Amino acid sequence: MVTRSQRGVTLALVEVLLLTVMVVDAASAQQTIKTKPTDVVPGRADRLFFRHITARSIYYNVPRITNDSRTLMMRQDPRGVSALLRPVREAGAPALAAPGRGATPAGGFLFAAFQPARAALAPTAAVRAAAPAPQATPRQIAAPAAPAAAAAPPVQPETAAAASQPAAVLRNRDVLPERNLDTVKPPAVTAEAKPYDPTGITVGSFLVKPAVEIQAGYDSNPTRRTGGAGTPVVIAATEVSVRSQWERHQLNADFRGAYTEDTNVRSLSHPTFEARAQGRYDVIEGTALTGEARFVNDALALPGAVKLPRATTFGGSAGVLQKIGPTEIAFKGSADRVVFNDAMITANVPLRTQDRNYTQPGAQVRVTYVLTPNISPFIDMSFDRRNHDLQVDFNGQRRDSSGIAGRAGAVINMGSLTGEASVGYLTRRMDSPLMPNVSGVIADATLAWAATDATTFVLVARSQASETPALNVSGILSRDVILQMDHQFEPWLIGTLRAGYGLDQFVGIGRTDQRTFVAAGSTYKINRNIQLKSEVRTEWTRSNIAMNNFMAVVGLVGVRVQY
Repeated sequence: MVTRSQRGVTLALVEVLLLTVMVVDAASAQQTIKTKPTDVVPGRADRLFFRHITARSIYYNVPRITNDSRTLMMRQDPRGVSALLRPVREAGAPALAAPGRGATPAGGFLFAAFQPARAALAPTAAVRAAAPAPQATPRQIAAPAAPAAAAAPPVQPETAAAASQPAAVLRNRDVLPERNLDTVKPPAVTAEAKPYDPTGITVGSFLVKPAVEIQAGYDSNPTRRTGGAGTPVVIAATEVSVRSQWERHQLNADFRGAYTEDTNVRSLSHPTFEARAQGRYDVIEGTALTGEARFVNDALALPGAVKLPRATTFGGSAGVLQKIGPTEIAFKGSADRVVFNDAMITANVPLRTQDRNYTQPGAQVRVTYVLTPNISPFIDMSFDRRNHDLQVDFNGQRRDSSGIAGRAGAVINMGSLTGEASVGYLTRRMDSPLMPNVSGVIADATLAWAATDATTFVLVARSQASETPALNVSGILSRDVILQMDHQFEPWLIGTLRAGYGLDQFVGIGRTDQRTFVAAGSTYKINRNIQLKSEVRTEWTRSNIAMNNFMAVVGLVGVRVQY
């Protein structure tokens, strides 16, 4: 039986041994923990409790974590080490800085090095360049330095790492490079083309138009990274369009499912599913109830990943539409849920994304005035709130935010030119005082112009503030514009040219990505049920961080069967 005195002797021997090791190699035994004001909710009891690193206090350096969201992360994520090195003082805890010590000395600990799936994704020439050379000076725990008023702070290693890592962005599907704008603004069917237009199936008071499409080709860079290897690709898709045929009221729905197979990079193969239903119930003349339900499950483009992250978005909206003379007032409330699945950066490095999951309630009001039968100006105001499942993400930052956007524009119906366009300003205010707000000028448009009987143009512009897990990045302000031209050489032969430009601004680190693509395609209509299709598309991304540049060429041929 071990007595209390024997246990005390054993502990004393262990302390002597630890003290000996620290004296022999003080530089490696005492690492500087580079701290910054961690973004946490004041008043919570589950705080990390650090003492000075001495032989006697090693036992007390074990963090006391009870119900913090970081507990679950530490159990199933190797980045749990980074949580241990993100010290937050408890009430009454001693100061983190050793007596007589100030800022972190050169050769201090790199905070980003303990985050393989957030801030050290890319082998990190940028991190190495930003890191000072190691020195033999003994290191002490450094206190958070006060912001300097006279001199600009140096670039932090974690900021450089965040700027160099790829980002998976949940983009508006109307401006994806592979999306033909016919799905956004269908062209008018001329009398000559009607023999090649699908008739659909009448089911009760609904017109149903099903279709199946199979395409095969080659993608020169499916991973969307510098110097990525190419692979054959096969895309199989099915879609169903439902339109009500009622005199009053309306109910429309669209469903589309697809599977993309990258034969040489099987981990990038992924399914996609979209569903959207929109309805209007006419209560009385001038008053209507509106509603929408939506669901999207798709993989997100993440340059360099061996397994793409997936995002599922589902939600709906309900509102009322009231006409008062030439004025039309529309109000709706909405609720959306966004859930992300993990990705793999390399075979052994996962990218955990559960901290990105959030719920977004919102409201929107729009006032339109019919100035003339051709032009109707409007003002649109919207508000939303993003509440994440975890108050503090895996980087120790709070990402909950509130967004407000105002737009002014006009609905245009001038015969050959139809659609709407608007400009405005968007602001997303972060709850965290340490993260900058996302704000900027925005522009949205959906315009169709029939230049001649055989040539049409479609312009689509979208702006949004996207979420990102990147360290020290509040969000990504994205602006996209796509122009598509369709020319009917014959009623059965259509040529298409499409070009797009997008700009991503990473708020908080100064990174800017410019995305460009051009595409050319053709559609050969054998009859109203069978079409042969082809497309060649080239995509570029140019960033002020050279590691994020890439180019990809995609060529596809296929057949579409519709009814």
